[in-house]
Amino acid sequence: MADDEIAAISGSTRLLAIVGDPIAQVGSPRVFNPRLRRAGLDAVLVPLHVPQAEFEAAMDGLMRLANLSGIVVTLPFKARAAALVDRVGETGRQAGGINAMRRDPDGGWSGDMFDGVGLVRAIGLAGRSLAYKRVLLLGAGGAASAIAPAFAAAGARAITLFDPEAERAETLAGRVRAFHPRCEVAPGTPIAAGHDVVVNASPIGMRPGDGLPAPLGPFDPGCLVVDIIPKPEITPLVAAARAAGCQTVGGLAMIDAQADTILEFFGMTPGAGLCSTPMR
Repeated sequence: MADDEIAAISGSTRLLAIVGDPIAQVGSPRVFNPRLRRAGLDAVLVPLHVPQAEFEAAMDGLMRLANLSGIVVTLPFKARAAALVDRVGETGRQAGGINAMRRDPDGGWSGDMFDGVGLVRAIGLAGRSLAYKRVLLLGAGGAASAIAPAFAAAGARAITLFDPEAERAETLAGRVRAFHPRCEVAPGTPIAAGHDVVVNASPIGMRPGDGLPAPLGPFDPGCLVVDIIPKPEITPLVAAARAAGCQTVGGLAMIDAQADTILEFFGMTPGAGLCSTPMR
C-alpha cells in the first residue's frame, strides 16, 4: 500500500481479514483493497496466518472484534469455517464449506461459498452462458466441489466429472445430483469431444513441466475452455485450447469476479454504508 493509503487507516476503518495456513502466497489484498478504495469505503483487507492447530481459537477471537466486518477463508479452512457461523447459505451447504463470512446486523455471522459462483460470473462476463451446456470438469477436490453445484444451478444440462481418485468423483456427483436432480452429473472419461465447456479445477498446469490435466483429445473450436489456475496465466491447457481456436477463461478472471461477488456479500459496494455492529 502507498504511504497515503496507510495514513488513511484510522480507528474508524472497518477491517476485513483473509485467513489461511500458509498465507504468504495469497494475492487477495491486491485484488480487494483497490476495489474498496474505488468504492470510497473506509475499509481494508489484511492477510492473517492462522496455524491449523489454532484455527478455532483464533477465529473465536477474530469474530469478537467489533470493527471486523468480514472474513475471507482460504485453504485449508473452508470446511471447518462452516461450523463457526450461525447461518450457511445454500451454495455453502451444497459445496460443504464456505470461503467468506460476514457479521450481520444482529451480531451473528453468515457464511457462503463463492468459488463456483465467481467462476459462473466470470464466464458470463466473457459473454458465455452455462444454460443447457454439457460440461467436463477435471478434478473433484475442494474447488470442484464448489464449481459443480454452481454450474448445475446456472442451468448446465450435464456435468461429467473426472478425477484420478474415482471415489472422489462419484461422491461429488452424488452430492450435486441430490441438490440438482435435473442436471445429469456422473463420473466419466476426460474427453473434450461432446462437451461445450471444459474446466480444469485440478492443480495440474501450475508447476513447470506440467502437461495437460488429462488426455483430452482434440478440441472443438466452439468449446469454452476454463482453467482456474491463476499463475501461469497461459497454462498448457489454455495454450492448447487457444491453438485449437477455443475461447478461454483463466484463473485471474475468476478471482476478479469472485472478489466482486464477495464484496457484494459483505455489503461493501459503491455507496454502501459501513456501520458498526455489536459483538455476539
